[in-house]
Amino acid sequence: MILDVETVETSTSVVEIAKTMAKEEIGSVVVTQNEDAVGIICERDMLDKVIAVDARPDELTAEDIMEEPLTTVEPGENLLDAIRLMVQNNIGHLPVVENGSLAGILTVQDVLKATPEILETLPAREERKGATKELSGEGVCEICGEVRSSLVEYNGKWICRECQDFLTG
Repeated sequence: MILDVETVETSTSVVEIAKTMAKEEIGSVVVTQNEDAVGIICERDMLDKVIAVDARPDELTAEDIMEEPLTTVEPGENLLDAIRLMVQNNIGHLPVVENGSLAGILTVQDVLKATPEILETLPAREERKGATKELSGEGVCEICGEVRSSLVEYNGKWICRECQDFLTG
C-alpha cells in the first residue's frame, strides 16, 4: 500500500492533474472535496474522457472526469477481498480509508509485490494470446465468484472476462 497519496480538489484543472501525475510518476490521484475523498482519476480516465473524445483539457476539472462513487477498503481488509473488489470493479487503484480519512492506496503492483506467487500461476504472454475455450451459458467465475453469462478457461479455471483482463493486464 502506498501511504503518501496524491490528492487534488474537484476544481483542479485536468492539465494540472496530468502535470502532477507525470511529475510524480503516478497512475492515479484521489479527488477530494472539503478534505473528503469523493473520486479518483487514473491514466485510463485521462485517455477515455479527454484524449479519446478530443475534449479540451484546459476546460475540464477533476469533477468532470473523476470516477465516482469511490470504491474503497479499510486498512485491515483481507487482501483476497481487496483483489476481488478490484476485479469486480475493473480498477487498478483502490483507496484505503480509515475512519473517513484517506490512509493510502492499494494498486495492482502492490498486490503483485505482496503475492509474487500470483505471477507464477500466469502463463507466458505468448500463451495468453493463444486460443482460449469459452463457456456459454451462466456460470460462476472461479476468481471473483460472480455469476456471468460467459466464462473463459484460463490456466485451468473458468473465469469471467473481467478477471481475465485483470490478470493479463
